[in-house]
Amino acid sequence: MRVHSLLAIFIGITVSIHAQEPVKPKLNPRIVTATRLVTQFSDLELQMLKAVQKKTQPALQAMLTDDCAIEMPNADPLPGEDWIDSVMAKDYSLKSFALREFSAVDLGTAVVVKFERRESATLKGKNESGEFFVVDVWKKDGEKWKLANRFVSRTAATASKAPIKPTGKQ
Repeated sequence: MRVHSLLAIFIGITVSIHAQEPVKPKLNPRIVTATRLVTQFSDLELQMLKAVQKKTQPALQAMLTDDCAIEMPNADPLPGEDWIDSVMAKDYSLKSFALREFSAVDLGTAVVVKFERRESATLKGKNESGEFFVVDVWKKDGEKWKLANRFVSRTAATASKAPIKPTGKQ
């Protein structure tokens, strides 16, 4: 009887531990209409990527806070200035990109933006294309929004060198 009680407790603890793990919900195939906030911040994200693509350093610099940091798994935080230097370097090329699964949450003094990004890029002639999960924190600075923090993680590498073209369904 005591063994059964201990076994029941062990099973209960095991189930409760596993129940706390997040469960990935299935994607809903319905078309979602963008909110004003999503439209505003997806436009800002696109402006930022176009500045990287066209190597427009002043435009990119103007979009970041002075203490902006880029965070990635298994790496020290990268100051915004260093990130700008890396994407403006001649040996980095952002050839094409597409955003999808975009959402934005207004926290009053900041807006948290989440999206998935596919990109075709090269660094020092090496294919760096891939898919990324990005969470950005934007802060209001006067009348403008500026990127304060970016948390980015590669979700998949892609070997394709073909340009990424949005389908309109993102």
